[in-house]
Amino acid sequence: TTVPAPTTIVTTVPTVTTVPTTIITTTGITRPKLRILYMSTYAPALNDWLTARTFEWAAKRGVDVELSVASYMEILPKILTGVETGNPPDVAFGAGSLIALLAEDPKYRHLEPIDDVFKEIGEDDIIPIVKRWYTIDGKPYAIDLFLFVNVVHLIKSFAEEVGRKPEELVTWDDYIEYSREVKRRHPDMYPIGVTLGKCWDGTETFFMSWWPYGGEMLTDRKSTAVKFNSSVTRETVQRIVDLYNEGLISPQMLQPDEMLNNNAYLTKMAAFCIEGPTPFYAAVTRNPALAADTILLPPPTGPKGMFTWGSKEAMCVFKGENVDLAKDLLIYIFKDRKAYTNMIKSGFYAAYPVFKSVEEELAKTDPVWKEYVKVEPTICDYTYPLNQPCKAMDEVESKFLVADLWSLTLIDKKDVDTAVNIVDEQIKEIVKRTYGQ
Repeated sequence: TTVPAPTTIVTTVPTVTTVPTTIITTTGITRPKLRILYMSTYAPALNDWLTARTFEWAAKRGVDVELSVASYMEILPKILTGVETGNPPDVAFGAGSLIALLAEDPKYRHLEPIDDVFKEIGEDDIIPIVKRWYTIDGKPYAIDLFLFVNVVHLIKSFAEEVGRKPEELVTWDDYIEYSREVKRRHPDMYPIGVTLGKCWDGTETFFMSWWPYGGEMLTDRKSTAVKFNSSVTRETVQRIVDLYNEGLISPQMLQPDEMLNNNAYLTKMAAFCIEGPTPFYAAVTRNPALAADTILLPPPTGPKGMFTWGSKEAMCVFKGENVDLAKDLLIYIFKDRKAYTNMIKSGFYAAYPVFKSVEEELAKTDPVWKEYVKVEPTICDYTYPLNQPCKAMDEVESKFLVADLWSLTLIDKKDVDTAVNIVDEQIKEIVKRTYGQ
């Protein structure tokens, strides 16, 4: 499950003041101190690796570390609070949907560019989308530690029951018909495990079923470039409404709960879910039988091809007196490809690498990775087709506006046209307020 942003994002923040970050030891030697804020991810092995790597670096460099950890619900408000009070961390992990806010406007730029870090760790080896969606004025301001990339978690035993082979399931039409077949055998089951609540995963459901049919959000940072209000949008919303009314998606999925689709898969109340492989990580570590009964497949395609959601798990460096140390920490975390690859492996497919060489290495030795890496060229974010930093769209996503489509149609019983118009007006208002007419 990806990281939700706070419900409100401010558009201007005060100038950061520098807080002294050196301490004097009992021997009288002054040691630098780095203040770090990390997000706790779904996979404990990933958290443990990052923490151990950080303290290993600190011991080698003679640096004291003040490390704080926040949940995925707490991380973004904590970062914003630090910025607003003039006391941000030196390094943060989990700031993906704040990068545009903190760096897009040169007058309120609180982050340091890390182009020198990119050069040191091998810029040409970083997958293109990770460079693109953090580049502002020609310089990168963050790098993902890894990505959560959405794939299908298909429970093989359900497919076998209805005589389906996993490789036969490719398009959305294939998965919809398959779900009907499962429903006929299991009338009390809701085969499609997707979230419809006002939360991050509720927006993913929209994007994952919209992009393959030609859905586009915006092509530039101006209100006239917003493409949301389209026939493709209406058809996508109607398709999901029909699947819900057909009993293929559970009414529980309307709750604003990031874990509903994960749990539907883990309890086998759904025949499949579409999610970054965090549910599969849970199966591997808690329910090996389910993991053995699962195959990870590329996301469903549509007339415009395959698209998948890639969450932003960004690491960034804040302005202050410890910039050089902070950058050195990032280099230490990313440069050693063997150590980095071991971290990715420890996540049991939950974490997707940001380096092309690591993709290639994993695909050589693991048949699951061999298929998994095929989705990388199709990774998008909520600004697609822009796929660049955009603080207006960060606000749109942080408010989960596109997920309102589900409550407007399925709870408030508004027609699809009305629901789309309501959300479209909200999106355009935010873009106008941010960038002007």
